[in-house]
Amino acid sequence: MVSILHFVALITNGNELFGAVGWFNVDVGRYLIGNEADGTGSIYRWSLLYWLPEYLSIFAWLGLVASAATLAGIGSRLAPLVTWFCLCTFQHRSPLLTLLYEPLLVALMAYLIVDPGRATWSLKAGLSSGEARPSVRIVRNLIACHFWLWLTFSLSSMLANPIWWNGEAARQLMQQPSSWMSIFKDLQWFGQLLTHAVIATQAAVLICMLHSPFHWLGRWMLYLFLLAVLLLLGDWMYAAILVVASFAVWPIPISPPKILTEHRS
Repeated sequence: MVSILHFVALITNGNELFGAVGWFNVDVGRYLIGNEADGTGSIYRWSLLYWLPEYLSIFAWLGLVASAATLAGIGSRLAPLVTWFCLCTFQHRSPLLTLLYEPLLVALMAYLIVDPGRATWSLKAGLSSGEARPSVRIVRNLIACHFWLWLTFSLSSMLANPIWWNGEAARQLMQQPSSWMSIFKDLQWFGQLLTHAVIATQAAVLICMLHSPFHWLGRWMLYLFLLAVLLLLGDWMYAAILVVASFAVWPIPISPPKILTEHRS
């Protein structure tokens, strides 16, 4: 669903930014990634849009259709593969403008290529019915590990910055126009309290993930942390992809369809 919204945004505004005559056209894009310069890594930022900028809308529509097919459980491994390819095509085209949620979205979609599972409304045996194949369990574990590593590096990077120790981080984020909490930007005590709350909840999530008896508490700590991320950054797509990743650790308790249960009986 997040990738669907991502491609809808590209269909709507992509040409204005990355089209042949857009603000971030091919010449500008190649210059900013240090095209053919030593040490810039530009040779790894390969994208068809550098050679075919006029087909930007086609790639965006292709990614949208493939994302919808993945959501509907159609196309097996081909649907997430095409979605992942289109995501990488756009991300490599504009690496300096990559949004916060894009790297995580690309990684999670790559895992689904191994086994996309089944749609939750499918009557066939699969992820939703509790009869997951070994490959589905592998994908779930890969996503869970990726999410665990993301939380770990996120927390460690915060603790490496003094503003997360002195309580100024949240207040500085509230100064940004995109923040949904800008009305509290002048309350120093509130900013300091929120800063330490973000650190504490993130650490609590990691601790609860490692101890099974506290998994239920970890879910609520995660939601508190994501709520703070959403309010401070105003980036609901970022919060959404983190919620999606968390489902590998804390699956949604969805019961099998009644028809499937009767059929097994």
